[in-house]
Amino acid sequence: MNLMMKRKTLRNLAIIAAILATAGYFVVEHVLPYAGIKPMRRGPKELKWLLPKGSDTAAYGLQATAISVQSPDGLQLQALLTASNTDTTKATVVILHGISACKEVNFQRARLLADQGFASLLLDLRAHGSSEGQYCTFGYHEKNDLKAVADTLSKRFPDRKIGIWGASLGGAVALQAMGADERFQFGIIESTFHEFDKVAMEYGADWFFGIRSWWLTQHVLQKSAQIAQFDPFSVRPVDAAARITKPVLFIHGDKDARIPMWFGEKNYEVCPAPGKRWFKVPGGGHNDLWRKAGPAMEAQITGFLVGI
Repeated sequence: MNLMMKRKTLRNLAIIAAILATAGYFVVEHVLPYAGIKPMRRGPKELKWLLPKGSDTAAYGLQATAISVQSPDGLQLQALLTASNTDTTKATVVILHGISACKEVNFQRARLLADQGFASLLLDLRAHGSSEGQYCTFGYHEKNDLKAVADTLSKRFPDRKIGIWGASLGGAVALQAMGADERFQFGIIESTFHEFDKVAMEYGADWFFGIRSWWLTQHVLQKSAQIAQFDPFSVRPVDAAARITKPVLFIHGDKDARIPMWFGEKNYEVCPAPGKRWFKVPGGGHNDLWRKAGPAMEAQITGFLVGI
């Protein structure tokens, strides 16, 4: 290779390196900080594969009423209140969806509860579904939203117990809500994390070919904090779990690549509740627990609810 060819090759490599560096800077500064806090807003039309019978509650054997709850900071949060399918109602269970989902994906959970004598409140978390809000804060503000939900249910049904059931993001919010408000008297927690910065690093690795960078995670979260006006480092469901003394059923798949099972085990281990339970789904990933262990999960849940 002559000198001119070498210079041309070096120049081309320098240009490629500059382009990659610029692209990397843009992703780190302007994409990743929004990736978690501004989730894709998807409703029933966008989540058809999770709604085999469509979005009509009657198709799932549910009687539902639409209601709105105002958050402490003035957002209108949309919800569906479903009735028990039995003669008596044991409690109302607030059901919380995962990130980029909506309340309608929980129709099957609500039906399971209705057949066991429980009413449900299916909530669109802030920045999700039909609820107002621009940013998701993974429980920082949402736990206060759940206090407003508990206020609403306490006024409507003053003599009825309140429970909570959340999956993934919803599970993290549910733990923090239980830790902050004793009106939530039992909980079901599916596939959630123990510390937000730890799970953010796991999700960040998806962007960078499996590389986990603590420095990068800290930098991105600091940017996210400024945008969404919250403290991501205080979002620690594990601390909330350590304050919960009411019965909790923890469920996690042992092949979860998004939120490793040991994250969920930490929440279970620190929870002092005498009625706590742990159910591991062998071979279960993050989004397929019901497909992997539907009958077994239902048995665990119904067994847990018997004691409520």
